[in-house]
Amino acid sequence: MWKKIMITVLGVGTLGVGTVYAEQSMQTVYHVQMDGWEIGTVTEKAVVQDELESLVEQKEKEHEDWDMTVAEEITFNPERVFSVEADEEKVLERLQEDVSYAVEAVQVQVNGQSVSYLPEAGDVETVIDTLKAEYVNEEHVSDDEEVPAGETKLENVYVNGVIDYAPVKVAPSSIHTVEETVDRIQTGSMSEQVSLSSGEPLVDVIVTEQEREAEMIAHKVEVRNTDALYEGETEIHQEGQDGKKETLIQTVTENGETTEEEVLEEEVVEDPVTKVVLKGTRPSPSIGSGKFIWPAVGGTITSKQGERWGRYHKGIDIAGVSDLTIKAADHGKVTEAGYQESFGNKVVIDHGNGYETLYAHLSSIDVQVGDTVKQGDKLGDMGTTGHSTGVHLHFEVHKDGGLENPLSHVSQ
Repeated sequence: MWKKIMITVLGVGTLGVGTVYAEQSMQTVYHVQMDGWEIGTVTEKAVVQDELESLVEQKEKEHEDWDMTVAEEITFNPERVFSVEADEEKVLERLQEDVSYAVEAVQVQVNGQSVSYLPEAGDVETVIDTLKAEYVNEEHVSDDEEVPAGETKLENVYVNGVIDYAPVKVAPSSIHTVEETVDRIQTGSMSEQVSLSSGEPLVDVIVTEQEREAEMIAHKVEVRNTDALYEGETEIHQEGQDGKKETLIQTVTENGETTEEEVLEEEVVEDPVTKVVLKGTRPSPSIGSGKFIWPAVGGTITSKQGERWGRYHKGIDIAGVSDLTIKAADHGKVTEAGYQESFGNKVVIDHGNGYETLYAHLSSIDVQVGDTVKQGDKLGDMGTTGHSTGVHLHFEVHKDGGLENPLSHVSQ
């Protein structure tokens, strides 16, 4: 500990000519000086040395991580005297009151300019690492393996500028933290006065990264005409599938801002599959086959053709379905599609072979007059429009203008 305290013996007492008795009667005292000013006399240098060491130890307890020393230069000027008049208590009191302290620290220099003071040289490396970490994502891949798709690999990071240090002794109040030093470098602070900050960083952090981006390649759609389907009908012949392309991009940033970007690799890792759609070209038949299908999806007959409630019921009523779809009983052309008071929403199809079918009480109509429909095409939904006692389909069959019994042509 004593090696920290700067003490110099400035002179050596000179023996005068005299008797051996006189020489033996003289004693040595030490005039203690602080930065050249005398503060008292002691008979033993160790008294001052021990006191200074104790004061330094006490101060170091306040700053456990710092190496402290006395800021003033303490010197001893020896003198041989016959009569000793020492005032050690006064010297110790002056030391306790007037001694100040310094930290054995390092001065951080950026491009030759002083920026801050740190307790240890190792803190300078921490400052550099912290500056780099500001612009580096810890989750990025940092080994030598190939960059996986969707991830980024750190290639290089360095500080474009000279950050150095030099050993110094400064007052404890002048010491900065690592965080303060980083801030001063980033804001261009070359003075304790914030107003003198340039606002521009004193160094630039350059980061080079490689990122492998995965990009979808949209599949194409090809439409092929076929007479295997009727006009208006389509069928998926082959499902489409998107492809995938990977691009390796190298990016250079300066203080977080991109300055360079280059495509290093581009590879199609999965080819897209074209979607093939078949489109019907066969004209829809307007002449029926003469064979009818059940015009509803399931259901039961709730009323047959014949006398009912004092009048003749011309068709059959179908109800109790889970799917309300009404279907064309055979191929043909729509001759009526609209609302009529008693029938409600009504559709009539001329099958072109003498037959005609009627569908009544629909809640909605999906066809219009002039449409050519195929057997099984949807005409609308079952409902209860017009004169109706509930949701059902009223279905009639006519041949050459005469009424026929639907149950002679369809069955459940």
